[in-house]
Amino acid sequence: MGRRRRRGEHPYHSSSPRAGVTLFDTAEAYAAGHAEEVLGKALVGRRDQAIIADKVVPDHFERDQILRAFEASCRRLQTDMIDVYFLHWPNIDLPISEAMETLERLRAEGRIRAIGVSNYTSEEMKAASQYGRIDVLQPPYNMFWRFVEGDQLPYSQDHHIGIMTYSSLAQGLLTGALSRETTFADGDKRPTTVLFQPEAYQRSLDAVEALRPIAERNGLTVAQLAIAWILNRPGVSTSLVGARTVAEIEENVPGATARVNAEDMDEADAVTRAVFESLPRVPDMFQNWDNWELQRRRYERTGQLPVAQE
Repeated sequence: MGRRRRRGEHPYHSSSPRAGVTLFDTAEAYAAGHAEEVLGKALVGRRDQAIIADKVVPDHFERDQILRAFEASCRRLQTDMIDVYFLHWPNIDLPISEAMETLERLRAEGRIRAIGVSNYTSEEMKAASQYGRIDVLQPPYNMFWRFVEGDQLPYSQDHHIGIMTYSSLAQGLLTGALSRETTFADGDKRPTTVLFQPEAYQRSLDAVEALRPIAERNGLTVAQLAIAWILNRPGVSTSLVGARTVAEIEENVPGATARVNAEDMDEADAVTRAVFESLPRVPDMFQNWDNWELQRRRYERTGQLPVAQE
């Protein structure tokens, strides 16, 4: 509580273990490796207290590229082992066999403990599983964004693949901190994403207002209620929740163990399901079919490209 912070140490990383947070998610793509550097510095002297989940970008899926990317990530993280190593997005231009076999080699050498894939469909996981064992899927999943329930989640349950959700608070919508008057800083990509398009954004804000009394009846904040909901979904083993400050960590953590009245949880589920059901049927929340050529071609090939974009 009163400990002096070491120079260069980030308070949210140093306070996380004391709050019971032990898993940290990062990627070589986040701030061009700077996120890994920050985490590596924060974990000096306590690497054994942390589980690190890291990701390799799809442009690095050839064998030698993965190995170079992995070693570079380890240097930035100041570690010689990464607990969970993910293929960040699918790459339809390269055979999945080479990537999976390389990850299995790293596992056999003790350099990684588990293999993960992020943003993969069940068919893509099925193809990858011919060349190695997938332990974890990392999909976007929250009260407003439930597409995983129709595809990846049932497959993962059937094949004993853990679910580590990202965007668990719907890019901040489920914190209860956003409003119709919120302005977004230059460089903030949220206004380009599906949930932040005008109609979806308004419906989400209305749903958050409906969640407030439900949360209050259970002694929770909206964010805590949303975390309790996601951690109680079938198949979910881990929920990634972003935090910029110590106060946000301290608010979020109780959601992991919160007890919510069953009727209230059903009401919260219904309120937010209505938002999900109003969304267009699209393959990702980032509208990558418009801004990422690799993923656009992937959606064209797999028949997932939104009709309006054809």
